Amino acid sequence: MRRLVCVLCALGCATGSALRQRAAGVETDIKAARETNAETCAARDLAVAEANLRFAQIELNQGDAFRAEEHLRLAEPAAKNALAKSTDCGKVTVLIREKEAPPAAQPKVALKDTDGDGVPDIDDLCPEVAGPASNHGCPVFADKDGDGVPDDIDRCPDVPGPKENFGCPYADKDGDGVPDNKDMCPDVPGPAENAGCPWADRDKDGVPDKEDECPDEPGPPENKGCPRKMTLVVVKRDRIEIKQQIHFRPAKSVILKDSYELLKQVAQVIKDAPKITVRIEGHTDNVGRLKTNVRVSQARADAVRDFLVKRGVNPKQLVAVGYGPTRPIASNATKAGKALNRRVEFRIVDSTEQK
Repeated sequence: MRRLVCVLCALGCATGSALRQRAAGVETDIKAARETNAETCAARDLAVAEANLRFAQIELNQGDAFRAEEHLRLAEPAAKNALAKSTDCGKVTVLIREKEAPPAAQPKVALKDTDGDGVPDIDDLCPEVAGPASNHGCPVFADKDGDGVPDDIDRCPDVPGPKENFGCPYADKDGDGVPDNKDMCPDVPGPAENAGCPWADRDKDGVPDKEDECPDEPGPPENKGCPRKMTLVVVKRDRIEIKQQIHFRPAKSVILKDSYELLKQVAQVIKDAPKITVRIEGHTDNVGRLKTNVRVSQARADAVRDFLVKRGVNPKQLVAVGYGPTRPIASNATKAGKALNRRVEFRIVDSTEQK
């Protein structure tokens, strides 16, 4: 396989080198044609040769040998024709002589005009195709989209685009109005003043860090990105800290009314930061069977989630997980320690960090 890759690379390099040699030959012919007055004697062929040579050089620089080959096939004969037509024409040297007596009047002879465009064949650079005298009897190619790239070489003739992109507009995958060639975040919409990237928002509260007075603690826009002052809740960077325990019926998942005000304040904090994800964690002490404790802790976490949803929290912002006795914060050897371990916590997590 390695040998095959090497062979393919060598072939690619050889092809690019051969195309560049052909391009150099076309450039030499164009230069020679210009020196023999091709702009006057073979204007169309010269223009076709120069345009396709330029496009071939761009394609080679971008590594597209196939398209470069297409343009060189057009450029080579055009350059040869321009050189051949201009060789016989050449530059005219005017000698000023003394005025001579006018010759005797000669009978007028009608000049042939094969394409009937009003330009005699003797002066017509395109004698078989009609075109205006201003273009030496050759047709002027249309430019339907008005982008300055003639339709015969415009890859998007109905949509305006820059010459460097062959008459096609640059793509804008994220639809933010910043073309992909200038967009530093082409897959995510963002303002032009930030090079097409969205402004950073570390705490995911919807207030950009550049305007957020508390960039690490989520809060509503009307409070300049800072959390509201709550009596029972404190918002931290990674959690919503509650100042008292959430109370349930013993061994049940029914929330007691004395915890309603606390949960209302938690709900308000989450609604103020619609982009955050909160993991509701249920914990128990080690009394009883592990399986039973995990089931009870999960039921209590689910009950808290349901309460918050009824208070208007988007359910997509919430994840409920019961850990049972597996994550104690105090010793289960004392009554006080067991009471601390029977708890519900609210963790602010990434959307991918749910458990």
